Amino acid sequence: MLRWLIGGGREPQGLAEKSPLQTIGEEQTQNPYTELLVLKAHHDIVRFLVQLDDYRFASAGDDGVVVVWNAQTGEKLLELNGHTQKITALITFPCLEGCDEKSQLILTASADKTVIVWNCDTGRQVQKVSCFQSTVKCLTVLQRLDIWLSGGNDLCVWNRKLDLLCKTSHLSDTGISALIEIPKNCVVAAVGKELIIFRLVVPTEGSLEWDILEVKRLLDHQDNILSLANVNGKITVYCLCYVKFCTC
Repeated sequence: MLRWLIGGGREPQGLAEKSPLQTIGEEQTQNPYTELLVLKAHHDIVRFLVQLDDYRFASAGDDGVVVVWNAQTGEKLLELNGHTQKITALITFPCLEGCDEKSQLILTASADKTVIVWNCDTGRQVQKVSCFQSTVKCLTVLQRLDIWLSGGNDLCVWNRKLDLLCKTSHLSDTGISALIEIPKNCVVAAVGKELIIFRLVVPTEGSLEWDILEVKRLLDHQDNILSLANVNGKITVYCLCYVKFCTC
């Protein structure tokens, strides 16, 4: 279940005419927001939300289902079924500028050890990768290089055709919990209490092979890392009991 919120208790123009406010229950005197709509489609906890464009967004979670919604009316547009266990990651995969193919794609990873590529315009399952030895816990797209990375017990690099370009050796039984891009073709992976910086080696005239190299390890975290954010070159690290800023 998703609750649609806006601040200040005002309805967006045009929405009140199409759909009256739903009664949520007791008044929430401490809540500065007004709940306009309750979006019901999921049967378990919703853990991921991504914006697809100005008119649509997608949600996913523990029921293994992806739902595409109309962001203006709250209408359920598509329901994407393909995973057999909970979804562990959800990202969009935009097309390169100038690309003839304009269909919006999303990638989903699941505890069933698969990654599925979806067409969000049709709801069609484009392709499925099922060669993983562990659950993929995070995904990230490097749009400039038109590739995507999956993080589980190892780190894998894929192209748009879902060809495996390169991968690291086994990193940890606990797996990669978070993954972000930083400048100079580098990514940062959170593995337990460590941050590991990897650099992608892009094919050149002298070498046609992709590779991924470990550059540095940051070891001064006291608890398992939950998520990462890159803001103006500074990495924000979210752990169980604190938030830390560091610069790579």
